[in-house]
Amino acid sequence: MIMRKFSLVFLVLYTTLSFAQVLSHKVESSKTYSQADGLVYALPKVVLRLDVWVEKTEYIKGPYAYYAERLLGLTDVISKNSVSYAISDIKITKSYVPDVDQLYFMDFGSTSNKSGDAVFLKMNESGIFNGLSIEDESGEYEDEVNMVERIEKGSRAFKYYADANLVEKVDTIIRRVDIDTATIEKAIIKRSSIEKDMSQRAQDAATYYMEVRQNRVELISGFQEVAYSLGALTLMNNELKQLENDYLNLFAGKTLLTDEHFVFYFTPSAEQSNIIAPIFKFSKEYGLTYLTSSGGEKVSIAIKSNGLAEKLSDMDLSSNVNGIAYRFPETAEVWVKYSAQEYDKQLMQIPQLGRLQVLNPKQNVFELYPTSGGVKMIELKK
Repeated sequence: MIMRKFSLVFLVLYTTLSFAQVLSHKVESSKTYSQADGLVYALPKVVLRLDVWVEKTEYIKGPYAYYAERLLGLTDVISKNSVSYAISDIKITKSYVPDVDQLYFMDFGSTSNKSGDAVFLKMNESGIFNGLSIEDESGEYEDEVNMVERIEKGSRAFKYYADANLVEKVDTIIRRVDIDTATIEKAIIKRSSIEKDMSQRAQDAATYYMEVRQNRVELISGFQEVAYSLGALTLMNNELKQLENDYLNLFAGKTLLTDEHFVFYFTPSAEQSNIIAPIFKFSKEYGLTYLTSSGGEKVSIAIKSNGLAEKLSDMDLSSNVNGIAYRFPETAEVWVKYSAQEYDKQLMQIPQLGRLQVLNPKQNVFELYPTSGGVKMIELKK
């Protein structure tokens, strides 16, 4: 986990609260603002991060599965290799970044020096404007960064314990010799060593399995009549149990679990107040795939606006306006939808779904929320 702290940066200091006029207008790429008396600021927008955890289950056939029923009487064994996937969890988190579609230049115009009070124009490191304040305050923003990871539980390899691989083969050769009318037979015994076939290997493994199982039964039943300490008894029992499972896996097969962690990002646009947007595809057979793949069912993010911003209309900010642009934020329900299942349904503010408004500060001190771009505080002077 990487923690990053964002402190509020106070960019411009003035010695007066008396602004003759403040003009704001949309930033255009064809214009430069380095010579003007003012600064460029951005309104915030939300970026949604989806952390998806998938559990992959691999069913691996044992090398002696064919002989499991005949040698050990096992019928419930893995008969073929297969893989299945399941979504274990989905979490939604949000972060705030500057909205590239809502960049404004704040023209300070002319100022007077009638007051000794200091005014701070507050802006964070991302260029998001916080407002005007007469107090020097700071805040922190923590950002969690999780890398995509893959954690495998167990091993897909089977454990084979060393044993003699050769078996003696005895061949009897009968040689017949005819002498006149008599026939003499001579037996010749030929011995050779050959490698064990799969059936013989399975028979050896089954024999060892039964021996280990018998030894474990005798150990925990006290058959050996030895006063082992609790620690020694536990250790020997665990070792024998592991050895027993290793031999059993050669016949019954084994299951391998893998946790896979994926991260996706989605940024709602101002026109997406009520949407269901597909993010990726998922199937039990192939797991998580991208939208361009042919198989799988779509997993989507759903956004349902509360309709608060619909009561207002955006102000026209295409030309110069008196004051500072801000947003009246919107709140919406956000969740992830897969088939009939819903994940991490929550209520959150999404600034870009709100409505643009203009605040004329004049001699007022005010503050904006850095996360929503809405008005947090305003001081009214008589």
